Amino acid sequence: MKALRIVDLVPDPKKAEDYEKKGKELRDLAKDVRDREVKKAMRQVAHQYGMARVEAARDFGRVAVWVKGTVTNIKTLKKVCA
Repeated sequence: MKALRIVDLVPDPKKAEDYEKKGKELRDLAKDVRDREVKKAMRQVAHQYGMARVEAARDFGRVAVWVKGTVTNIKTLKKVCA
């Protein structure tokens, strides 16, 4: 699935600008997805990617929470796309 090719399996908050573009790509792809679980998973990863710049500007603890949440959402996306 194209969505899985867009996501980084190991998120890096230093790539915030790149993640904003990837988040937009995922949201655009999700518009054409009929399966609710897949659409939701794609939107969750897109949301996490959209938060990358905000979280990168905060303290290290917030970045760690962002990375954990992003990894969780990517795992969910992989699971529903399998």
